[in-house]
Amino acid sequence: MILVYQSIDLFQFQQVKLLLNASGIAFQERNTVVSAYNNFGTYQLYVSSQDEQHAKELIENAFT
Repeated sequence: MILVYQSIDLFQFQQVKLLLNASGIAFQERNTVVSAYNNFGTYQLYVSSQDEQHAKELIENAFT
């Protein structure tokens, strides 16, 4: 699994998850945000190496 996206913004993270899901790209998520202090850590999305390029292109196009 390859990291394709990470953010401290939960709303934007949820948008990227919806985008990948709508495109049929399987992903795994990891939350390293410390719940007591929402300032530390990130929300991360990982995809398989086969989907890496497509996922990165979708994410880049969504936020440009």
